[in-house]
Amino acid sequence: MKEIVLKPVGKVHVKFDDETVKNSMFGVEGEIEVFKEYEEGLEGIDGFSHLIIIAYLHKVKEEQKKLLSVRFRRLQRFGLKEEDLPEVGVFCCDSPHRPVPIALTIVKLLKREGRRLYVENLDLFNGTPVLDIKPYTPERVIEKLGLPEWYEELRRKVVEVTGVRNPNL
Repeated sequence: MKEIVLKPVGKVHVKFDDETVKNSMFGVEGEIEVFKEYEEGLEGIDGFSHLIIIAYLHKVKEEQKKLLSVRFRRLQRFGLKEEDLPEVGVFCCDSPHRPVPIALTIVKLLKREGRRLYVENLDLFNGTPVLDIKPYTPERVIEKLGLPEWYEELRRKVVEVTGVRNPNL
């Protein structure tokens, strides 16, 4: 198969170190800088409350791209034991360790200033290349979402430990 080469349309700016971003349960505030040559593509974005950001996880190491099964290890910070965390295929979770480290995240748009989008709920590191931006629209909302039992059980454990109703697994 032919190799795919993608050119970023912008990059992420956050004032937090990687550990702070990684350990934030609901993300951090930050800025998406859209490169000047793509600024026109932002016309009409004002008024959307949320955006979908597609990014390239540039800090994933080559050996991490070979992992095909993972555990939700970041949940250990809530007191869950590693043996209580299911081992699942990488395509069943949001682990950054994956064959093609592409991220999809939904952020709240706070304001736009020119080619800069100020957002919250950002879970990307400073300098992360942004590949695309899409509006989060009503057509994308899934009303009756089905989840596997192992996922529901993991959510119950996290809610029990944290008290947070909708944890970000």
